[in-house]
Amino acid sequence: MPLFMLRPIALIAFAFAAPVTAQSALPPGIWTNNEDVYFAEEEGREKAEWVALEVNDAGQWRGVDAFGEAQGEWSSAAIPGLTPREGGGWQIGESELRLSRPMSCWVSVRKFAGKPDGSTDWTFANKLEIFDQGGRVTVPGEGIAPDVTIRVRNVTWAAGSRNKPSLVLYVHKDDPVRAESYSWASPDASLVGVNLRWVQASCSRVDT
Repeated sequence: MPLFMLRPIALIAFAFAAPVTAQSALPPGIWTNNEDVYFAEEEGREKAEWVALEVNDAGQWRGVDAFGEAQGEWSSAAIPGLTPREGGGWQIGESELRLSRPMSCWVSVRKFAGKPDGSTDWTFANKLEIFDQGGRVTVPGEGIAPDVTIRVRNVTWAAGSRNKPSLVLYVHKDDPVRAESYSWASPDASLVGVNLRWVQASCSRVDT
């Protein structure tokens, strides 16, 4: 995953086709082309710029980054380059958009120093919001524990791969691209978790 995916621009203006309004197309939620970008080169396709759009209940849209942070103001205008995808779904340019599903996570990290009695001490952060199409959440260690970032993907592998689609939870420490480790579950699983001894994390589906 390239570094630009961590803080992408709000939206790339494409000129491949007539724009389509969000109101007439995309249901509410966060839409990304994460999987299309991830496997483009492996499938012999040109890699598109990473795009993430948030659509609200009123049909307005704005760009967001991988952390779900807004990268622009809400707009009721047409989404540049948005067109129906052959066989169903939507794309920007030739890059497929997928609707993410929200998840809520908790993360616990072992502190550098133990408790006065010598036992291990842990941080704990919960109710962390993330989305399953390349979404990320960072938990700052604030000097008492390592900084940790978790990432979630609902992976559909490259064409021709024998791997099955999977819901994957990644743990990053010092490298935002290469994960320290990861775990996976069925793509329709309601929960995925990981325990690396120094960090534990779990993410659950949020009903919408």
